[in-house]
Amino acid sequence: MSEPETGAAPDSAFGVLRLHSFRLLWINTLGFVLVQSTQRFAFVWLILELGSKSDVSGRLLFVMGLPALFISLPVGVVSDRVNRRLLLMLSQTGAFAITLITSVLVSTDRITTGSATLCAAILGLFIAIGQPVRTAIVPTLVPQEHLMNAIIVSVVASNLALILGPAIAGPAIARWGTEGAFWVQAVLYGLGFIVLVPLKLPPVQTRLDRPHLRTELATGIGFIARHIEIRTLFILLMGSVIFMMSPWMVLGPQFAREQVGATGSSATLLYTMLGLGQFVTSMWLLRNSHRVRKKGLWFMLGLTSGSIVQIFIGPAPSYMGLALILFAWGLTGGFYLNLNQTLLQRNTPPEVMGRVMSVHSLLMVGLAPMGALAVGYAARHLHSLPETISGTGAAMLVLVLIVLATQRKFRALS
Repeated sequence: MSEPETGAAPDSAFGVLRLHSFRLLWINTLGFVLVQSTQRFAFVWLILELGSKSDVSGRLLFVMGLPALFISLPVGVVSDRVNRRLLLMLSQTGAFAITLITSVLVSTDRITTGSATLCAAILGLFIAIGQPVRTAIVPTLVPQEHLMNAIIVSVVASNLALILGPAIAGPAIARWGTEGAFWVQAVLYGLGFIVLVPLKLPPVQTRLDRPHLRTELATGIGFIARHIEIRTLFILLMGSVIFMMSPWMVLGPQFAREQVGATGSSATLLYTMLGLGQFVTSMWLLRNSHRVRKKGLWFMLGLTSGSIVQIFIGPAPSYMGLALILFAWGLTGGFYLNLNQTLLQRNTPPEVMGRVMSVHSLLMVGLAPMGALAVGYAARHLHSLPETISGTGAAMLVLVLIVLATQRKFRALS
């Protein structure tokens, strides 16, 4: 494989953006996450407007992530064999097309719960193709010594998207209704495709004696299983997806609507507060990354404080109270988002990076909807959104405290 670009060595926190290919990928990632920051919200809000409840929302998000359960790992193997740019182009084009179709269906009042679920599933397929590829590309575009900065700058793009996405979608929903959010997403996907056209990536190293696809899958999973620190990281990631991401993904829009009286446009501002908190932490890490020595410890402390903050979401007294709690939740989430990528990519060999990142994508894209299905069912039958959100936060707190107390080597991981 070719070496990362060295023509414009980063000399500041954002210096990695001087690398042409990384800058294009960063802009594309910004647009991609900008869409995702409103995508699940828009689908769940649409389902609520069609008269469904949390269990139906959970099923829709489940099928949206279902393709990732089947193709994330094979895509990871393929991304270690073929031109990753082609996979990105395929993902971007497919996501644009199905989002455009969804927008037309919503605008013409032909959308139903069934068709919305089908569109979400097809969209999930193209997201599952692009997700592991996008993260596996980063280490190939920047020198190793600047990898953490590149990861944090990439997460900053996600943070900006979480802030800007709801800020754009909120007025769009207020002016044009729910279809406005879907049209914004379609436009952003189209712009993201244009950015990818001039992107050039280092060629993937090819071998004539490459083992069978199944063997390469086993190699990636085996690497995670054999390395206790990486395995511990994945256990914590699984817990955070099930107990933190899934509850808010499914119940957040309904909670905002029923518990604090938010409208579609005002509910998006709550997501802006969450992204703003993550952005503040990312900027602090970007300026102080050299001071963060024991990254494993910082990662677990972020999860611990995030779990505690989540417990207070349930009894949030008002819209403003919930907004402040979500800002605090975002502050803790900034450590989680930045350091999980850093720990994973700094401790994974390049030759298995695509496969390991595909497992990561499988968790983030595939496991979250499975958790969403369970959370939606629990909330519907417990008849309590606040208790479900707070209870899952307490469960995550127990898990991370156990790991914090028993995994000394992971605490020292850098």
